[in-house]
Formats: sequence, C-alpha cells, structure tokens
Amino acid sequence: MTARMITLIVGGGMSAIALLAGLLVAVNNVAQYAVGAVRPEQFRTNELLGIPLTIAGALGLLYLWPPVQRAVARAIPLRPGSPVIYLTVVLGLLLVAQQVGAQVQPGPPLTIGDLLAQDIPLLILCFVGVGVFVRRSPRRAFERLGLLAPRQRRWWLVAVLGIGVFIAVAFAIEAVANVVSPSQQKQVTDVTTVLFSHFNNPAAIIFLGVLAAVVEETLFRGALLPRFGIVISSVLFAALHTQYAVSFATLEVFVLGLGLGWLRVRAGSIVPGMVTHAGYDIAVGFLSLIAK
Repeated sequence: MTARMITLIVGGGMSAIALLAGLLVAVNNVAQYAVGAVRPEQFRTNELLGIPLTIAGALGLLYLWPPVQRAVARAIPLRPGSPVIYLTVVLGLLLVAQQVGAQVQPGPPLTIGDLLAQDIPLLILCFVGVGVFVRRSPRRAFERLGLLAPRQRRWWLVAVLGIGVFIAVAFAIEAVANVVSPSQQKQVTDVTTVLFSHFNNPAAIIFLGVLAAVVEETLFRGALLPRFGIVISSVLFAALHTQYAVSFATLEVFVLGLGLGWLRVRAGSIVPGMVTHAGYDIAVGFLSLIAK
C-alpha cells in the first residue's frame, strides 16, 4: 500500500468517524431531550458538539470527490488530488468543529513537559510536511518554511513596532469583550490563569513566549500560509487555541494571525513574526505578572 493511499484512508477514516460520532451525539441528544432526560441548556450544549462534528465529517468525505476538490481549487489555492492537502483539510475542518463545539472551561495547569510534548511533534510535522530529506534538502526545507533572513534590513524595527500594535489591538478587543460579554470574558481570563498558572516567573514566561512563537510561526506562517493564504492559516491558528472556545479571545487570536501573516508575506521570512509573536506573549505575560 502506497503512502498516498494510506494518507487518503487516514483522512477519509477520520472524516467518517467524525460524521458517525457527530450523528450519534446529535441523535442521542434529541432522544434524551424528547423524554425530558436533559434540560434545554444542556441540550443546546450537546448539539453544539454533535452538529459541527457531523458537518466537518461530511465535508471531509465530500472533499474526497475529485470534482469537489477542483471546485474548491478555483477559489482557494489547493492542489486537487494531493493526499497531503486532503489530510490537512480534514484536520482543519475537525479543528474548527472542535472550536465551535468547545466550551470555555478550565483544565489542569500546563507544565513545561506538557508544552514540549504538544509542540515538538508539531515542529517535526512542519518539516515532514514540506518533504525534508524526501522532496527537499534540509536547506530547502528551511527556505520553504520561511526560516531565512528577512528581505528588509530594518525588519527588527517593524517586528518591535508590531509588538506594540498587537498589544493595543488585544487590549481594544478585550475592552469590547468586557462590555459586550463580561461573563464570558471573565471565564476566558479564569481559564487562562489556571492553564498557565505554573508559568508565574520571568524565566517561565520567556520560555513560554519563545516556544509558542517558534512552533506556531513555523506551523502556521511557515508551513500553512504559503499553501492556504493569510486568512485560512489565521482561521486555523485561532482554531488551535481551543481553550478559548468561540469568544472574543478567538477573534483576538485571529486578528493577530492576520498581522503575523502580513509580516510573513512582507518580509519573505517568519523571523520577524517570531520576534513579534514572542515579544507580544512575553509582554502580556509580564503585564499579567505585574498586575497580580
């Protein structure tokens, strides 16, 4: 069995499982609601889990059909017939479905080990995805991922200014969120506080900021943006931050993704975006530390 067939089977299998699981959740939820076993608010919560999963699975299976791939390719620069693109689309659909169905709720605090276990495979996936040692030499793989010197000589100035702009945008969105949806904004703040409670000293904050910047910029602006464009890569970037569910924090991440994507395109490199991303995360971390 070829790698192409395996990739298509994996993507199709994931889509089929998502479709069946979503239908099962939705149908079971309706049946329980009909007999009064669940309350209306719980019914809505369950449907928000089942329906997006069903739609994502159905779209993933539909995208297996070559005419659909060709139709999508006319609107989005995706190569029809590519198993890697197909698997990426399926994973993207499932990420978005998870984001739509997620609820803002606290989880256990993250540790450095958790972050490394989560991020190192993503970094490896970036290089595997661009064909390092297969279609590209390590040097070409670095170039494809944007890990090269920026075109502008004063790129660092743009990157540093970007930190300030991002902080201003983030505070503006949070100010709106505090007015429009204060309870949800408080939930997001509480979740973030619990999730990163172990990163409560300068060294840990710097480590967290640098790690997130290196991995996320390599993945979203390095591997995905050249193929999917700024908007779609930013949607996937926001979808990865599932701890925020669908909230103003999601919008904040999406807007930051657009800005980082613009930096990537303008500089021809992900290095300025890494600096801006790391600087922003570190600045926000220090501001939170000072505010305590």
